[in-house]
Order: sequence, then C-alpha cells, then structure tokens
Amino acid sequence: MQQVQCIDIHHSYDGTRDAVSNLSLTLKRGEVLALIGPNGAGKSTTLRILATLQRPDRGKLLWDGCDAWQDRYSIRQRIGFLGDGTGLYPAMSAAGYLRFFAECYGLADGPAAARVDELLELFQLSSKADSTIAEMSKGMRQRLAIARTLVQSPELLLLDEPADGLDPLARRQLRKVLRKVADEGVAIVISSHILRELDGFCDAVAVIQRGKLEVHGTVDDVIQGYEVTRRVHEVQITRGLQRALEILRSHEGLVESVSPLSKHETMDDPSTADRGLVRVRIRGDEQRAATILREMILADVDVISLSKIRSDLEDVYSSLGRDAVS
Repeated sequence: MQQVQCIDIHHSYDGTRDAVSNLSLTLKRGEVLALIGPNGAGKSTTLRILATLQRPDRGKLLWDGCDAWQDRYSIRQRIGFLGDGTGLYPAMSAAGYLRFFAECYGLADGPAAARVDELLELFQLSSKADSTIAEMSKGMRQRLAIARTLVQSPELLLLDEPADGLDPLARRQLRKVLRKVADEGVAIVISSHILRELDGFCDAVAVIQRGKLEVHGTVDDVIQGYEVTRRVHEVQITRGLQRALEILRSHEGLVESVSPLSKHETMDDPSTADRGLVRVRIRGDEQRAATILREMILADVDVISLSKIRSDLEDVYSSLGRDAVS
C-alpha cells in the first residue's frame, strides 16, 4: 500500500445529522497522522470507514486507486484496528490471545509462535505470557490490545485513543514502538483528544469538528499556517528575577505574567522580590529556549526550570476557537 484516500465521504447514523461530511484526506505509507477532535466530533466513525467496517453513505475510500469497499475482505487482512474498547478475552493468557489472532490471520505455527514472542517482548509483556488477561493490570491489557493489532504485520494501523490506561512511561514506550513501526513503512492513524500525546510524534494532522475536516496537512505546514511562532513557557527563578526578565525581553520574549513561586509568597515582600514564576511567550523552537536558559545561567540567574507548558498542536487547536480538547 502506497496511499489510502478518503474522497468526499459523508455518513449519517440517523439520516438527519452527519457523523462525518465532506471528508477528504490522504494517508501515505510510513506516515503517522494525528486525528484530532473533541468527543463526538466524528473521529471513531472516520476510523471505522478507513477500516472498511462502515460503508459511507456517499463518497469513496480508495486503496492505491482501487475501491476499498469492493475489496474489503482482502483489505481487512492488511489493516490493524483498535477501536473503542479492547476486545480482550479475560480467560485467555496473553500469549494465547495473540496466538489466536495469528491463527485467524492464517499464520503457520512456527511464524505465529515467533511473532507472538516478538510482540510480547516489544510491549514488555514476556513475563505475563502465561498470565490470564483477567489477572493483568489495565495498562498491560491496553498494551496487549495494541500488540494484537500488529500480529499480521499490517500496512495500515488505526488506533482509537491507544494511550488510554497507560502510565507516562508506557505512553513514551508506545510512541517509540509506533514510530519504529511507521519507519518500517506502515501508515498509522492515531485518534486522540489529548494533544500533548501527539506533539512532536506525528507527521501530519487532521482536525475534525462536528463531523467536518477543518485542518489537514503536515504538522510543520499546519503550525506555520496558524502562525504558532511563539510558544508559551514557564520559568521558575529563585534568584535574579530582574536580570532574567531583561534577558527574556532581549530575545523578544513576551512576558505575560510574573507571580510568586508559592502561595505563601507575595511579590511585594522584599525577601522574595528577586524570585518568581514567569509566564512568557518565546519565539522559535527548543533551541531558542535553550539559548535563553544558557544566557540566564551565565548571568548568575538561579533557574529551577524553563519548560514549554502547551504543545504546538494545542496552540493550533486553540486558534480554531471551537470545542475544547485536552
């Protein structure tokens, strides 16, 4: 598969309100697409149409130029899909669950066993191979469900809120695994309303609002198009506040606020006047922020941290001024 195209797709469940309308987008081999929108925006419907599980009322889904609905039974063999809910069987063991799906996809015993071992190791579940799914934690079950989508080495991977139930470490590991899968040539669509999980990871972004595709393009093009040139940062300073403000302004930093470091302090107190929490918009990328941090340290400013508090995708989404996402 080189590309999958949605062309002017419309679909309604009740015949009166469109779940998705005028949906046109392209997925490319090896690309990670972030499908963004609030709950009820049409993300899950879009994924089901891409998975050939839902036939649209109008429009076409094309795989390399061919009608996917006509070839849906063979195309489904080439898709990994994690929908709403994990679809796990509590009495099965982790390894048995993956073996079951390997058999469903027609893998022979030897290749199936090797693939199961590979996936258990990849998702750090080898020690739970013989444990029943009922005995596993929520995070482990979620990782197993994602592993199942990769059993047959799909060409297109569709994941609906895959990070649900994962702790921060497991989320970082998942990003690493999925990036590796994409680099091997698999097209991936990740639906989420948690924008921080997608920032810096995806190649392209599609924003859906009330069933309509409002933004679609590469992440860099979208960020540039919405003029996300200044990122909001917080700087915690325990000494040298005024020097720090001078340095920030010399780099065209737009200082939004200066507040006490703790609720027990006030900016009027002389003993704490040289410290504070600065909220500032800094132009440029992380390298610009690193340069500013280095200058503050060389100027004898005591800095606890300088951190970006909103992702680029959050800034893009906020500029739309529509329904809220996290």
